[in-house]
Parts: sequence; C-alpha cells; structure tokens
Amino acid sequence: MKGKFSIVLHTHLPFCLGKGRWPFGEEWLFETVFDTYLPLLKVLNELVEEGKKFKIVVGLTPVLLEQLKSYYFKEKFLEYLDQKEELGKKDLVHFKGNSTYVSLTEYYLKEIEDIRNLFVSLNEDIVSGFVSLERAGFVEIITSAATHAYLPLLKNDLSREVEIKSGVTIHRNWIGKSPSGFWLPECGYKPGVEEILKENGIKYFILDAHSLVESEEVVMEYGRRLPKLKLPPESKTFLPYEIKDDIYVFLRNPSTSEQVWSRDFGYPGDGVYREFHKKFEISGFQYWKITDKNVPLGEKKVYSVDEAREKIKVHAHHFVSLLKEKLFSFYKQNRIEGMVLSAYDTELFGHWWYEGPLWLKEVLSLISEDEAIDSVSPSDFIKTGAKSKGLFRESSWGLGGFHYTWYNSETSWMWDMIHEDEDEFKSLFHKLSGKEGSLLLREFLLELSSDWPFLVTTSQAKEYGKERFLEHRRKFMKIVELIKGIKKEIVNLDEIETEDFIFKDLRIEDLRR
Repeated sequence: MKGKFSIVLHTHLPFCLGKGRWPFGEEWLFETVFDTYLPLLKVLNELVEEGKKFKIVVGLTPVLLEQLKSYYFKEKFLEYLDQKEELGKKDLVHFKGNSTYVSLTEYYLKEIEDIRNLFVSLNEDIVSGFVSLERAGFVEIITSAATHAYLPLLKNDLSREVEIKSGVTIHRNWIGKSPSGFWLPECGYKPGVEEILKENGIKYFILDAHSLVESEEVVMEYGRRLPKLKLPPESKTFLPYEIKDDIYVFLRNPSTSEQVWSRDFGYPGDGVYREFHKKFEISGFQYWKITDKNVPLGEKKVYSVDEAREKIKVHAHHFVSLLKEKLFSFYKQNRIEGMVLSAYDTELFGHWWYEGPLWLKEVLSLISEDEAIDSVSPSDFIKTGAKSKGLFRESSWGLGGFHYTWYNSETSWMWDMIHEDEDEFKSLFHKLSGKEGSLLLREFLLELSSDWPFLVTTSQAKEYGKERFLEHRRKFMKIVELIKGIKKEIVNLDEIETEDFIFKDLRIEDLRR
C-alpha cells in the first residue's frame, strides 16, 4: 500500500493595485507577496535543490495573475521593500542595548534582503517562478473564475460562462498551457456548473466534503444563517467522483484541513509561534509569540525563531503520521489506495501563520523520504487511481456551508444590482465589440468579485468593499449608456482603461467563439 496526498493552495487577492494603500488597498498584495508568495517559492526551490521528490497544487486566480504580471506591481513592490527596510533600521536604533530585540530585528532585515534577492533573481516575475516549477514536474497550476465571482448566486448562465471562459483564457495567456483543474471561488457549487467547466477543458474541481449528498432532493434557503451541513463519513473523501464524463470532483478532507487551518485547534495556534496581531509601532514588525491565546497582547512574550523551528518539526511529523494513519485505515477497509486532499488559502502560509512555509517544506520533505506515501496532484490520481460516483448539493466552504457569507441582509442590495447588470450584459453581449465592448466586459467582471460582499459581511473592510463594488458598477453603467447612445455624462474610456489596467488582452469577441 502506498497512499497519496495532495495539498492544494488557493491563491487569490482582488484587484487592488492603485485602489488605496493603507489600511485597505494595494498594500494587501505587497504584504502577501512578501509574507507568502515569495517564501513559498523559496521553500519549494530549496526542496528541488535538496533532491526531494514532491508535487503540490497551486491555484493562481486570473485577477491575481494579471496583477503580479503588471509593471505597476513590480515597481511598487520594490518600493515597499525599501520602505520596510528603512522602518526596520529605525527599530534597530530604538532597541539599541537590548540584544534580544536587536537580534530579531537583524533577522527580519536579513529576511527582507533575501526576499528582494529572490524577487530580482526571478526578473521580478513571481508567476514565472511557479511556471518553472510546473514545467519541472513539481507543481500543478490550476485556475479559477476571472475575478473570483461567487458563481452559485449569479442569475444567468452567461455570467458563469464569461467568468469561467475568461479565467481559462487568462490562465493560458500567462501560464502557457491550458489548466486541468479549476478552483470554484469559495468552493461555491451550483449543479450544472460542471457542464461549463467541461466545455472549457477542465478535468477536475474541488468541493467541501459536506457538498456530497445521498439523494437529489436538496432544499436551499438564501440570506439566513442555517445550521452547518453535516459532513459525510471521512472515508467518502478519499476518492474522486466522476460527476460527468471525464470530469471529476475531489473533496477536501475535513480533519487534515482543520488540523492546519484552525487557530484554535490546529498547529498555527501553538504558543511558540509568532503572534500575528501584535505589531511594533514603528515598523509593524512582529516581535512576540502567541504565548497563550488567552494572554492579552500586552503580556505576550518575545518570539524565538529557534523555538518555533523545533515545534515546526514536531508538527510536521505529527501531520505526516496522521496522513499515513488515515490512508492505511482506508486501504485496510477497502483494499484500494486512496488520496487525502487538503486545501487551504495560500495566505495562511506565511501571512497568517508565519511559520507555515517552513512547516510545508518539512512535511513535503518527510513525505519524499517515506515509502508509504506520495505527494501527487489530482491530475496524477485521475490517471491511475480508483474513482467513485456521487451527487452534490449547492454549497460553499463559507459559514454553515451555504451562501450566507456572501448573501445576507447587509449584502442583498449588491445582488439586486448584480442581477440587473447581468440582464443588461446579456442583452448586449452579442452586439459588443471593440474597446467599448472589452471595457464593459472588464468592469462587469470586476463588479462580480466575491470579495466585495465578503468584506461587507465580515466587517474586515466594510466601507472599502462597498466603495469598490459601486465604483465598478458605476463604470459599467456609464459604458452601457455610451453604447446605447444615452449621453447622461461624458465617458472617458481612456481614463477607465488606465485606472483598471488589467485584462488588457481579454477581448469580448474571443468569448463569443
């Protein structure tokens, strides 16, 4: 018996370049690149250099690809690193005489230098770093909907088709090949979406385990918090399900996902790991450890890099042992080899959980040396592994497993507007052409981003989410009026194109082919 393990990292941020700096805006992207994307590339390249055999799945959303590939990002990110370094040097002056804090500051400054050197060595092209790993067989890059729209609540199939086809097109433009896998934004599934995915060459997608049902009779309620959907027996997550000819559903394994995801019950909440919420007033550097989740921020103890690294090894060994235990149990009961699929937001590794990239490296290294388990991609497993059949309900990985996180009393007005604009776009779709048509498509896609209602619901950046949604809706409506010859005000297409500078190669005519 040789069990299989697939880790899937969903990498996404909405279009935020040139859309504010701090506390909400483009600095989200700069922080995440520094905390997560480049550290992830660093540890994966180290594994390759060490001769380790591994495979990992990295989902890069089209809207993120467009931002990472832009000259604007490359220029501004280097400026961000310079500013971060200058603030760190001020910390050195402040902590003079305190060897513990000085040592930690120097460690962080060296980290900035290493990240800058890696970025420059990639010719400031992070995407190319992942593409190189894919070509070498260590990574599989999958795609998603163009702007991460929440597909189940869209009114028209055309809207879903446009989001999916645009996403696949953009992926092909930047990655250089068609994707096999697709990340449904927020794991949001509506029966029938697999038809659109299949038409666009997709071979598999991923759902939360609770989406699996035993019958076709499913009742959905919108806008209300409902009891969490019941999970099926975990053994139901070890095989992919052929939902349609030659397209498969993989289910997230609940316990291994929670073991890493949960700050309360998982590894990231351990007291020796770095505290996310306490930041030094000068630099924003984080000098403290969690200590205990019940300890107030003012009483946190100083962070120890060495202590954290020792705990990383303990947790990595525990995780691999857990995988082997589950895979062996499945094999013993069914006499076939299964696969554990664990999926996470990439930002967990490094941004939220500082030690996450090193933990991931340790896990993949241990698996590489273990004869009882292999790290693979879903595409690999489809070729050789067993399959099952199943039915799936409308669902998500949001609160309660339904749509509440994106559709509720605070966001329903957004969906009223989205549905109006969907009908407008549908009525114009076959007439659109040229710059006006392509810009209308761009603003339509940006309006549909699931991030705007998410920010409103979670109160992370409520006003920013509202403003961004309304910004793109206003632009959409202005272009509609221009196309229809309704001149309520002057529409400057060049200005819109400059402000929202992504998707330049996405042409409305291509989507009608």
